[in-house]
Amino acid sequence: MYLAIKEIKHAKLRYSLIIFTIFLIAYLIYFLTGLAYGLANNNRSAIDQWHAKEVVISQYANKNLAASELDVDQLPSIKGAQKNHAQLAQMMGVVSSSGLSKQNTSVFGIDFDAFLKPKLQKGRYPKKANEIVVDDGLQGIALNQQIKLNGRQQKYKIVGITTNHRYNTQPVTYLRLTDFSRMRYGTDQITRINALVLKGNARIKTTDQLTKLTIPELIDKIPGYGPQVKTFGLMIGALLVIVAFIVGIFMYIITIEKTAVYGVMRAQGISGGQLVGSLMWQSVFLGVIGIGLGLLCNALTTLVLPAAVPYTNNPLLIGAFSAVLLVMTVIGALFSIWRILKIDPLDAIGGA
Repeated sequence: MYLAIKEIKHAKLRYSLIIFTIFLIAYLIYFLTGLAYGLANNNRSAIDQWHAKEVVISQYANKNLAASELDVDQLPSIKGAQKNHAQLAQMMGVVSSSGLSKQNTSVFGIDFDAFLKPKLQKGRYPKKANEIVVDDGLQGIALNQQIKLNGRQQKYKIVGITTNHRYNTQPVTYLRLTDFSRMRYGTDQITRINALVLKGNARIKTTDQLTKLTIPELIDKIPGYGPQVKTFGLMIGALLVIVAFIVGIFMYIITIEKTAVYGVMRAQGISGGQLVGSLMWQSVFLGVIGIGLGLLCNALTTLVLPAAVPYTNNPLLIGAFSAVLLVMTVIGALFSIWRILKIDPLDAIGGA
C-alpha cells in the first residue's frame, strides 16, 4: 500500500487522468441508473402499491391489461377471503379543467373498500358519485377542484390526492367502479372490467377465456416497459466493461514506461508479488476516488434536475453498481500483472 501511494503522488497527472475517466463513467452509470429506475417506477408504481399475487385477464388480450375485457357475470366463482380479491377497470384518459392545459392520465375504476385503494397523501376517499382521487403528478390540481375526463360534460370532484401512483408513465386517476362504468359504458351497472386482482389465499379456476399473470409478468407486458429496461441495462453493462478496458490500457502503458524502475526494484530484492500488490492497491485507490466523485456529482445532480425528469435513485442499485464498477477497475489492472512478473532486472536496467 505504501508503494502504491508513493507512486500515485509521484505521477499525479497520469493518475489524475485515470481518476477523471473513472469519474466520468461512474457518473454516467449513476445518471443512467437513475433515469432507468425513474422511468420504470413511472410505469409500474401504481401496480406495486397493490402488493398482490396475480391478475386474471381475458385470454385474447395478449397479456395486456388495457386490451383485456371481462364479463363480470361470466366469471367463475372465487375461492378465498372476500378481502383478497378485487375488480379493476382501466382505460387511458385526458384530464381537463378551466385554466389548465389538458393532461394525460390512466383511469382506474376500483372499489374503495377493497385492497386496491391507494394510500392518500391528503384528503379522503370518495363516498358518493363523481368523487375521485388523483395522483399529484397531474399539474395544477388541488382538493375540491372540479375536472372533466375525456371531454365528458360530467364534472368530477377531487376529494383525495396520492403520490407516486403511476401506470404506463401516466398519473393515475381513481374512480369508483360505478362511476367508471357510467363514464365508459353509459350505465351504473358494473358488467365489464379489465381484470380481477388476487392476493393471499384467493383462487379462481381459469377457463379457455381467461389467463392468469403474476404481477411481474403483468408489469413486463406494460407497453414499452420491457424494451426500455433491457436497453438501459445493456448500456450500463457496456459501460462497466468499457471502464475495465480503459483502466487496463492506462495501467499497462504506465507499467511499460516504468519497466526500468521495476527492474531496479527487482534487483534490490523487491518481489514480483509486492509489485503486483502495489498495482492492485493503486487500482483500488483510483477506483474509490473516481467512484466517490461520481456519487457526489450524482447527488448534486438530483438537486437541480426539474421535476418533469423521471429521475429516481435506488440505493441498492447504486450500491451494487458501485461495487461492480470497483471490481471492473481492479480487473482492468490485472492486464499488467504478466508484464510485471516477466520483468528481468538485468534486461530492464540495461534498457532492453
